[in-house]
Amino acid sequence: MKINFRIKEKVVEVAEHLYDLSKRDVVVNVTKKGVKTTEKRPTKRTIKWRAKGH
Repeated sequence: MKINFRIKEKVVEVAEHLYDLSKRDVVVNVTKKGVKTTEKRPTKRTIKWRAKGH
């Protein structure tokens, strides 16, 4: 039963991490080679929006 608990614990930990990443503007790509995370580049609209202090 310890093995099942460890697996469940790891799955919950990964889910929490992915949830935290989803709160930021991050794209997560899962492939056979691995997992890559990239941040979205700001567009002119978002740069202007942030400059106005919204």
